[in-house]
Amino acid sequence: MKVFKRFFVLMCALVLLSGSALAAKPKATPTPAPIEITTDVVAEPPEIIRNMLDIARTEWETTEGKKLKKSNKYTKWWNNYEWEWCAGFTTWCTLEAGIPQDDEKTILKREEGTIEGDQDGIYSCKASSPTKLIHSFLHMHRTTMIPQKGFIVLYGEESNYKIHVGIVYDVQKLDNGKYRLTTIEGNMSNTVRMYVADYEPVDVYHEQKRSPKTSNLSAVPEAEQEGETGKARTYDLRYKGKNKKKPWYITCFLMTWIPEDGAAE
Repeated sequence: MKVFKRFFVLMCALVLLSGSALAAKPKATPTPAPIEITTDVVAEPPEIIRNMLDIARTEWETTEGKKLKKSNKYTKWWNNYEWEWCAGFTTWCTLEAGIPQDDEKTILKREEGTIEGDQDGIYSCKASSPTKLIHSFLHMHRTTMIPQKGFIVLYGEESNYKIHVGIVYDVQKLDNGKYRLTTIEGNMSNTVRMYVADYEPVDVYHEQKRSPKTSNLSAVPEAEQEGETGKARTYDLRYKGKNKKKPWYITCFLMTWIPEDGAAE
């Protein structure tokens, strides 16, 4: 009987302690609502973003489609790493322009509230891979399907939604609801290339069960193509494999600036 009483008292104590622990547990911090993004194309982004675009274009013009080594000027900022450097090129351009940024770990700590700092307004992530870029911008709630000049474009291929990144150099809104995008991208055929394509703002990755068979990108009609194409500039779409049955698509855009904060006059 004594054993039973001791057991009963012990169980009551455990229940009370667990109840106190639950009561003392802090409430989870609510997830911030995504930033509302305009569907209109802003004619001119802020000056520092325009400077970044000028830098990217200068690099495109300078390389002239020449092949570069995996370790090059765009990877020096990260210990001359030798893997794929599309994100290295993007980050190099933002660093050269003086855009405020931090690495992924710092950004995540700020979002968790463990360190202080400002991540609003014009801001980017200092990253050497598309994975780190998308993770950081997702945590900052700075992704959108609507393009703007100076945003970072993230590409996918089948189930891999983060295979490549580039810089949105120019955006034109078309009458059919699509956008004509001009992008400048590093590590395409081991060089810096310019791509021009039409884009429909549809989230094909999620709508097609995370393995899209069709793309939200389409070729610019031949009659509307301007200028010469070649190693440095092309209107060609990209595919996985030679059979052209697995097209690249745009996963989303990473927002280096917030249009609603005000653009250049």
